[in-house]
Amino acid sequence: MVGQRVKELRNAANMTQQELAEGIISRTYLSLIEKNAVHPSTNVLKKLSVKLNCTLDDFTTIASERNLSLLDIKKEIKWAENNVKSEDFSRLEDFIAKDYQTLESITEYERGDTYWIRASYFFSKEDFVSAREEVNKAIKIVEGMKEVNLYLRCLILLARIEFEEYHTDEAIKQLTKANNVTIYENISNTTRVTILALLGEYYRLMGENLVSINFNKDALALNKKLNTHHKGCSIENSLFKAKYGIKNYELAEKHIRRAIKYAELEDDPMQEAGITTNLAILMIKTKKYQEAYNELKKALKIIEDNKVDHPFVLTIKLRYAQAMSHLGQVKEAKKLVQESLAEDSAGFAFEIMGDICVMEGYLDTAIEYLHKSVEAKEEPLFKTRLYPKLADLYRKVGKIDKSLEYYEKSVHFYDELVTDMI
Repeated sequence: MVGQRVKELRNAANMTQQELAEGIISRTYLSLIEKNAVHPSTNVLKKLSVKLNCTLDDFTTIASERNLSLLDIKKEIKWAENNVKSEDFSRLEDFIAKDYQTLESITEYERGDTYWIRASYFFSKEDFVSAREEVNKAIKIVEGMKEVNLYLRCLILLARIEFEEYHTDEAIKQLTKANNVTIYENISNTTRVTILALLGEYYRLMGENLVSINFNKDALALNKKLNTHHKGCSIENSLFKAKYGIKNYELAEKHIRRAIKYAELEDDPMQEAGITTNLAILMIKTKKYQEAYNELKKALKIIEDNKVDHPFVLTIKLRYAQAMSHLGQVKEAKKLVQESLAEDSAGFAFEIMGDICVMEGYLDTAIEYLHKSVEAKEEPLFKTRLYPKLADLYRKVGKIDKSLEYYEKSVHFYDELVTDMI
């Protein structure tokens, strides 16, 4: 029933008879085809298939092995794509099990789309090996196609996989490739906003704060042009961290307050609590301890009201204790930190306990806690903060040799982090 298939595919493509017929046949003749009153030539079908982005087989084939018409399959692929775009993976398990990517009757674009959907599903399950296999199959199919948005989505997903597997430089490479495609194809849409935002965040994590700021600003400018707020919370939060990194605390505060407004609208309690904590961290850095205390109290209330269970909740509690200690509530702060010591594998609790011991005048005990913090932290960035603390404490207790040792260690780690190239 060729006419019925033509009509189904036209409706699926959201085209009128006039739009499909234009440049090929008359609308009247197309109407006769769809009523099965006439049988079109192969040449006409070929031209219609180009407009409908399908194959000649699509006009006749039914996937009988699944008891679904080809049109039903196409609709289901589109449904799954929309679910991935809205980050709703809860209903995709049945779709994944159907293996539509193996059907000969679907178009190559749909096959690539199905591989991307499968890759996104596996990524959501943190199965990065399967996600990588599926997205590479998708890229092999869609690379070079005239419609590039699917190719861009594949590159974005591959970049996110690389990032999750700690290959940040490779993630940036894939995103740069994607960004170059958008420039060459003159693409200005929310997909490009996503690319710019991810480049901004990944460069920030590489320590390139100024590069990060430029990419994030480009993302904001494109959002303004499109009259959208796509990834607004993530972009503002990334700008906050980059501005904080270059010690521009005034602009950092402006961006984090914007991020909080976005977070309040997105109905994500953990995100809202986390970003509110970032504002509090800035307040602690700028010695606005009462404001920090108030913000952390808000963050803890968000956690409590929404019964959030997340490892980051421990960080919020420790920052709360830190703010309390600076406000003179040392006893209460110490109790809260002591309760967290066993849970904290990152060593931050030991660092705060060391800082509290300094406030109390117990310098030797503070040194012990800071050493425990150093042992728990592997990242050089943390040691560049902890080593000078230890050096200062050793100097205060009169152990000059130990003080010099830790000042030298500080210099050593700075040398590793900072290039000497001109």
